[in-house]
Amino acid sequence: MKLSNRFVNHAGRAILAVLLVLLSGQAFAQTATQGERPPQPDWRKLCSENPKTKEVVCVTTRQLLATTGQVLAAVTIQEKKDSKMLLVAVPPAMLIRQGLVVKVDGGSEQAVSFSICLPNLCFGDIKITDEYIAAMKRGQNIVITATNQRAKQLNFGVSLAGFTASYDGPGEDPRKLQADQKKLQDELAERAEKARNDLIKAQQNQ
Repeated sequence: MKLSNRFVNHAGRAILAVLLVLLSGQAFAQTATQGERPPQPDWRKLCSENPKTKEVVCVTTRQLLATTGQVLAAVTIQEKKDSKMLLVAVPPAMLIRQGLVVKVDGGSEQAVSFSICLPNLCFGDIKITDEYIAAMKRGQNIVITATNQRAKQLNFGVSLAGFTASYDGPGEDPRKLQADQKKLQDELAERAEKARNDLIKAQQNQ
C-alpha cells in the first residue's frame, strides 16, 4: 500500500511505522468475540533516527478500540526538533468536507482537515504548540468529533491517562510494541475460538 509523497514527507518513516500498528487493528476485528470489550491500549512512544540527517522523530500514540477490537480512533503526537504535530484518525465513511474537530476536555476546539484516507482509517493533522501539550498533560480526555454520512456528529474520546509518563519518557523498542500487539491479537483469537466451541457444544446439547 503506497501513501502519497506529500504524506510520507510530512509524516516521516517513524509515523508510518506507527500507522502500520494502528492498521493491524483490522485483524483484531476479525477475531474478537462480539460484545467483549478488548483491553484498551496504553499510550506508547517510539523514536526513530534518520541515518542520513541524524534527525530524531518521536511519536506518542494511543488507540481507541471497539468491542469488536476494531480501531475506532487514534491520537498521535509527532515531535521533531523544531515542530510538533497532532495526528488524529477516525473510521472511513465520514464527510470529508466537514473535517474533524479536536478538543481537550472543556478547552477550545481545534479544526482539523483530513489529509489522507486508507481502507481502515482516515487521518487529519495540525501543528500544535508546547501549550497544547501542556493541556493534554493536565487533561483527562481528548475528543475527536467527525460527521458521518447521515450528517450526524460522532465523538471519539481517547483517555489521556498515562500520556504524561509516556510523552516525557524514553521511546520504546519497536520490537516490544510488535510483540505486545501480537500478544493482544493472540488473546482475542483465543477468546473467539472459545466462544465458537461453546456455541457448538450448546447446539449439540439441544
